Amino acid sequence: MRSRKTDRGFTLLEVLVALTVLGVALAALVKTGSEHARNTGYLQERTLAHWAGQNVLAEYEAGMRAVADGNHTGEVIMGPYRYGYEANVSDFTATAPFPLPPVKRIDVRVWMAERGEEHQRANVTGFVLP
Repeated sequence: MRSRKTDRGFTLLEVLVALTVLGVALAALVKTGSEHARNTGYLQERTLAHWAGQNVLAEYEAGMRAVADGNHTGEVIMGPYRYGYEANVSDFTATAPFPLPPVKRIDVRVWMAERGEEHQRANVTGFVLP
């Protein structure tokens, strides 16, 4: 009796299982890629908002803006985004064992202008001499 030649291919069931595993892996890869892209965009918004807040604070420190108590609002463009900001200027007295001059504290909140204040992206704080 002659021996039968053994088949060396995959069965249909093995192919279907391999395709299912591949499909699940590719779906997870696509989900991870989209989350990474979304997080990258959010971090870009936050970084540019922080820079915009630092620029507003630098204008106060350089004397380009009047250091008057109260809230001051406006808009600034940084990169492709338009940001709204609110600068809160208040008196600040530091506690130290030696006398210090009075200074003004400036808190700058920055948000996406199109989305409103509830989408705040950065806070920047600085101190200036009056």
